[in-house]
Amino acid sequence: MHFDVSDAVGFSSASAIDVGAALKTALEQRQDLKANDAQLRAAQLTRSAARAERLPTLSVNGDYGVNGTSTDEAHRTFSATALVSVPLWLGGRTEGSVQVADAALRQRAAERENAMSRVEAEVRGAVLDMQAAGSQVSVADDNLKVAKENLELIRQKFQAGVSDNVELVQAQEAVATAQLDVINSVLAHNVAKLAFARALGEAASNWRTYLKIP
Repeated sequence: MHFDVSDAVGFSSASAIDVGAALKTALEQRQDLKANDAQLRAAQLTRSAARAERLPTLSVNGDYGVNGTSTDEAHRTFSATALVSVPLWLGGRTEGSVQVADAALRQRAAERENAMSRVEAEVRGAVLDMQAAGSQVSVADDNLKVAKENLELIRQKFQAGVSDNVELVQAQEAVATAQLDVINSVLAHNVAKLAFARALGEAASNWRTYLKIP
């Protein structure tokens, strides 16, 4: 079975990151935080509505028309009523509603704080992962360079009859291992960049930018 890679994703060093600016971006763009904000706002409105049940209410109704058997004898009629309702006997139920709303509001506020802490941890963790993966790429590149130089030296010794075939094969295996380490470290670095984009809420829209794919 043959596979064709649609996008060649190599190594590109990550730009310098301002953690404070990254956190600000995450707080503005993360959809889960926006959902938490909406839930918190709804809880605040519910509490306000529960507290408003303690207030008296005023309702006013009016009616205007004509009365008579004919237009000549018609008389204008109107009525107006006003009703003031004072919740004297609903104090217990209202207080219960307020307490329930307060508890829901505290829960939503705690969820919001937990979400912000989680997002901050994800952003800082992604930054550290990118830095660590970038260092691994650098080390892997250096190891590959040394392995290739060693292979070339042993090849020359083998051609001169100073070294045997076993040493040459071992040097070739070292180069292959070093190449695999480079591939794995580049992959880890790209995954770390995507994790950083996800932490900022930009993975879906800007993942190609983070991987520097045209």
